[in-house]
Amino acid sequence: MLEQIHLLAAVTVLGVLEQAYFSLQVIYARRTYGISPPKVAGPPEFERIFRAQVNCSEYFPIFLAVLWQAGLFFHQGLAAVCGLLYLYARYLYFTGYKESASGR
Repeated sequence: MLEQIHLLAAVTVLGVLEQAYFSLQVIYARRTYGISPPKVAGPPEFERIFRAQVNCSEYFPIFLAVLWQAGLFFHQGLAAVCGLLYLYARYLYFTGYKESASGR
C-alpha cells in the first residue's frame, strides 16, 4: 500500500511546507509593520501579504481532497505532477499578490 501513496504523501508534505512558508511571511509582515494579532488591517503592503496567505489557506483543504482522490482512484503519478503544478502556481500567485499593483 505504501508504494501506492508515496508520491501523494510527498506532495502533501510539500504543500504543508508551502503553507507554513506563507504563514511565516505574514508573521514577518506583522513584525515589520507593527500589526499585532488579531488585527488584519494596516498598510497596503501588509494587507496584500495577509490576503494572499488567507486565499491560499482557504483552498488548501480542497486541494488535498482532490489530490488524494485523484491519486487513489485514478493515477498517483499524474495526480502528483498536477499537485506539484498547483503548488508552483500558488507560489507564483502569492509572490505576485505581494507586489503592489504597479509592480505586477
